[in-house]
Amino acid sequence: MSSNRRSSSPRDDQWDDGHDDRWDDQHDDHPDEVTTVARDPHRTGRLLRVLPLVLAALASAPLLWLAIAFSLEMSQVAVYIMQLGAGGWTQFGVILMSVGGFICLVAALVCLFIGWRRDTWRWRWSWAGATVLAAGFMPLMGIVTGVFWG
Repeated sequence: MSSNRRSSSPRDDQWDDGHDDRWDDQHDDHPDEVTTVARDPHRTGRLLRVLPLVLAALASAPLLWLAIAFSLEMSQVAVYIMQLGAGGWTQFGVILMSVGGFICLVAALVCLFIGWRRDTWRWRWSWAGATVLAAGFMPLMGIVTGVFWG
């Protein structure tokens, strides 16, 4: 009973004639077989679903810059209000306005993240709107209080 395989070879893929089976498995050259790569049919839909969040991020970037600028101006005013001995509620309001820009930044990032995790079109537009509102809250406060008027 003779076997076609060598018993002393550490590789079991080699025949006695030196033929290596692994090469045939990796290089199947059959001209009658055609391979087509399947494209993702939902690719454009996925790119379109990200559009509201991208628009919200672009619209909220200058608003966030204004919010942080307003917070930095309020933190400079807060020193004088503390030195004048203002009441507790006034100090609390000034402290909130001085950290409000950074709170708006975190809120806008959270809204973008939540909107990115949602699948439906309506929720993405809702979270995109919430992003712009969160970014625009402190600049609106700066316009109302007159800080940006110079």
